Amino acid sequence: MKKTVAPTLIALALAAAGMSATVQADWYLGAGAGYAEFSDIERNDSGLDGDGEAISLFTGYNFNDYFGVELGFNHFGQDLDTNALNLSAIGRMPLSERMSLFAELGALGYDVDAGEGDKGVAPMAGLGLTYRASDLVDLQARYRRIEDMGDSGKNGLGFDTDVNNYMLEVVLHPNRGDSTPPPVAPVVQQPAPETTYETRSVTADGSIYFGFDKSDLSGESRATLDEVARFSQENPNYQVELAGYADRLGSAEYNRKLSERRALAAKDYLVQRGVAAQNIQTAWYGSELAEGQTEEERQRDRRVDAKAQATIEVEIVE
Repeated sequence: MKKTVAPTLIALALAAAGMSATVQADWYLGAGAGYAEFSDIERNDSGLDGDGEAISLFTGYNFNDYFGVELGFNHFGQDLDTNALNLSAIGRMPLSERMSLFAELGALGYDVDAGEGDKGVAPMAGLGLTYRASDLVDLQARYRRIEDMGDSGKNGLGFDTDVNNYMLEVVLHPNRGDSTPPPVAPVVQQPAPETTYETRSVTADGSIYFGFDKSDLSGESRATLDEVARFSQENPNYQVELAGYADRLGSAEYNRKLSERRALAAKDYLVQRGVAAQNIQTAWYGSELAEGQTEEERQRDRRVDAKAQATIEVEIVE
């Protein structure tokens, strides 16, 4: 492997492997198409073309936000006509909510049909950029460098070659999606009044949670807001406060707007349930108060806190 390339790739992969984060199990399937350039083929008078088309099929598993493994099938066309299997360690570095940089390091077992044929194992390293289009689909570009593929003493054509492989890929994540929020504590009802009366303030508190880059309400979120709406119906002298938040991934301005959409989505639902709009106060704080470092902690930052308060007369047992 070239001395100018290998240290950078190895350092990035090892640094990513040393980091940890707790995420939902994430396995994936992918396919790609692109171009393979065979270095030194023409120079060595093999009679073979120096480039060809390339396709790939692969599957992998992400252990966390930063580290995974990948198994793939590759075909390099034109004169070299090669089928290959690769096994790689993947190190990933998130750049934003939707973009991430990755590096891979592994080995490729090849079967070349050109000449008298050739089989062997070659070291491989790569770099790539991933764009998260949705919970299901990623789009990515990848470059791979494969060193010393072929043995000039075996294949009858006098070639051994380094391969530069450029690919555009589509990746499917069937198990990736909205995370299940922590259970919401039920609203505690005040005891029935007795004997003497006293003025008190009562509250109904709850939090609703959202998926990554989402502002739509889940079934559990609606159930929590239904409790707030029921409290408002039972206590006419009420006021509702909604505060939206976001995790720290992404820019501050984007997160502020995302938390605003979340707070307004909760308000719109309460109005549909009969809560008076003039009795609802909304605020949004973006990622200003976000504390999450791991994926589990960031899930708790993607929320709207709802608080309903009312003044009532209750009976007190003397």
